[in-house]
Amino acid sequence: MRKQGSFAQNSAWMFSSTGISIVIQMVFFVVLARIYPPEVYGLFGVFNVYIGVLGNAATWGYTQAFVLPKTDREFSALLKVTLYVSSVFCLLVLFVTFIAGENILHAFKHEQLGLWMYAIAPISMLMSLDRIVSDWAIRNKEFKQQMIWSTSTTFVSKAFNVFYGLRIAPTVAGLVVTTAVQYVLRVAGYARFALVDFKERLLQKTTRAEMREVMQEYRDYPIYIHWGNVINIFSNNLPAALLPLLGFTLADVGYYSNSLILLDLPIRMLGAGISAVFMQKAAELVRHRRHELATHTWRLYKNILFVSLLFMMVVMLLGEPLYTLFLGNNWSTAGRAAEVLIIFYFFRMISAPLSALFNVLRKEKKSFIFQVLLAAARISGLFIGALYTTDFIQLMWIYTIINAALYFVYCIWIFKLIEYPIAKA
Repeated sequence: MRKQGSFAQNSAWMFSSTGISIVIQMVFFVVLARIYPPEVYGLFGVFNVYIGVLGNAATWGYTQAFVLPKTDREFSALLKVTLYVSSVFCLLVLFVTFIAGENILHAFKHEQLGLWMYAIAPISMLMSLDRIVSDWAIRNKEFKQQMIWSTSTTFVSKAFNVFYGLRIAPTVAGLVVTTAVQYVLRVAGYARFALVDFKERLLQKTTRAEMREVMQEYRDYPIYIHWGNVINIFSNNLPAALLPLLGFTLADVGYYSNSLILLDLPIRMLGAGISAVFMQKAAELVRHRRHELATHTWRLYKNILFVSLLFMMVVMLLGEPLYTLFLGNNWSTAGRAAEVLIIFYFFRMISAPLSALFNVLRKEKKSFIFQVLLAAARISGLFIGALYTTDFIQLMWIYTIINAALYFVYCIWIFKLIEYPIAKA
């Protein structure tokens, strides 16, 4: 912990950042859930599907390679490529929105988004910029500065959210505008305080040949990482996207979206506190001490497994009572959904930080194949389930069983990837 730049110290900074942000969000969520009704959160959940998929897809997966370039010049070229493709991608999204936006909303029964569909492209661009500066800071190991600015922007944005709901109107506008404000503050803050080489990297001259060279070096990222991200994020948000199409209400979407607020807590902790640092550490081990990778991964896995089991037991026993106590009777269904979904989220928790190994070991194609299979199984499960039941909780049980089985296989796959004996895992 005391060693400057060590895995433990960097993880501690990221844990602190995520932990404080989560505490802030949970405190505000208790307030916001009593201001904004389930239907509003449901509509915002639909909006989040679009910006979540498009905002992450805009970078073409290149940000996940930011820790890999060995020289600053190579990184500058990769950074320029990422900025260019993100801008072009979001402009294309804006064009498609004007040409066919209403038809897309009608096809998925998302008509209630209305004119907010025109905010999808701009906020997606802000999200892609946020991803760029965040992964840039990870490359620079600016974990302390990330903690300071991330927690600050979280508090300011949530306070603004409460103000909007109480003083203006508890509508989806408050949630959408807050999202835009948060990304603007994060990008500006990272650029000013967390990236000491911000101007240097942007102003460094990069030739077209250098940009073509890094595109060739990381050619698997736009092919597998890009589409893998698109499929993965859309797959994770499938219920929010498809429930209206399957005949369920926006309130059901709201219950699903808010059940994930509790379930995502450990994944966000592990993702921000461990995944980023583990990826950077694993990249170093692969380059210099490959033989230590399996041992390091197994040690991390054991710690994650213990925390995940404990969290799963708490949610299974207390999900509905906790939601009812803190959010009110309107949200009891969200608590029941959380009690069901935690079964497959357990497997997500133990595999999420370790999934970075697919990128580090340049096994992007295998990760992509899993995401395709997972998305196909989820879509099939939701449509088949909707044929047999109109009950939201029963549909969540079908969705959970399918996901749990697939993530169990995914965990085994990860240990085979690093040639660790499956029997020990």
